[in-house]
Amino acid sequence: MKIRQYSILIFFFFACLGLNLISFQGRLDNFGSEYNVPKAPPKSAQVDESFFKKVTYFAIDKNHPFMELNATELNLSTTDGTVISFNPVGVVYRYEKDMTPLEPIHFSAQKSRAFLNKKEIFLDNNVEVKSGNTTLNAQNISILNHGEILYAYNNVQTLSIVEKTSDQLLITARSATYRPKEQIIEYKDNINGKVTRKKQYEESVEFKTDLLTLNAPASHVEMKGNVFFKKENLDAQASRGEVFLENYNKRLKYYALYDDVRLQERLMNSGKPLTRKAFSEKLEGLISDKKIILTGLPKVFQEKDVIKGNRIIIRENVETVEVDDANTNITLDKNKEKRNE
Repeated sequence: MKIRQYSILIFFFFACLGLNLISFQGRLDNFGSEYNVPKAPPKSAQVDESFFKKVTYFAIDKNHPFMELNATELNLSTTDGTVISFNPVGVVYRYEKDMTPLEPIHFSAQKSRAFLNKKEIFLDNNVEVKSGNTTLNAQNISILNHGEILYAYNNVQTLSIVEKTSDQLLITARSATYRPKEQIIEYKDNINGKVTRKKQYEESVEFKTDLLTLNAPASHVEMKGNVFFKKENLDAQASRGEVFLENYNKRLKYYALYDDVRLQERLMNSGKPLTRKAFSEKLEGLISDKKIILTGLPKVFQEKDVIKGNRIIIRENVETVEVDDANTNITLDKNKEKRNE
């Protein structure tokens, strides 16, 4: 009897032990399985991107074309409206408030980033932008606010054709701000400019300054800070200056300099070189008459002559000086004076 009871107990013990081993083995097989199943990323972290090669891309805004570009490679994110392209050649379309089309902006670069939600485009490396009569080159150009304003940085160069005169105006600077609708460009730092006339025999002018504003519709150039002006054999410098591009062939001032004006002109006198220097508060240049008008306590130093007056007129390449209300101190050549005796 006892043997039978012990047998039942032993059998029950091994049965329970077997069931525990089977249960433990099942848990062991499933251990870590929760880490093997990939978790679905949160919807906010999902990014929908597409990649293309040799593609033409179009962007629409309010049922009107906004941007068109051709690129060798393009990365499009529909999540945040970002378009990254390489070697893009494209167009930004602009409109008035009533959606009347304006002059488009054509561009090319090595790389571009367009943020369609903000209507902003950033161009990098060997950038060229064309709008109207202006071609703008730089290493970096930003096209903002539907193309209403452009910022250019690093090795900026613009070539503008003045519509009224057909003058070519070439300007280099460190940075520039361009408003295509108004056709106004503002330059900053290390500015060099040159005006080249359509007719080759008409003289060009060159200038340097710290700040410059080109107003193309008004045919006007305004310079501020360390102004240097050069034309043929004449050099001048001042604190401020202007160029009136429309007045080249008119009997009106073509350029003007203000504040601490210093002038130097090289001319020939009886076959000998002569340097004429002048100082004044204001200078006006009439290219059509080859005449320079000095006002504001002007002084002219010509060889040994010192000429003062309220208003002095200098004829370019001519030794003669015209003086109004003169207070002149002239020193004669002593050897010449003795011969006359």
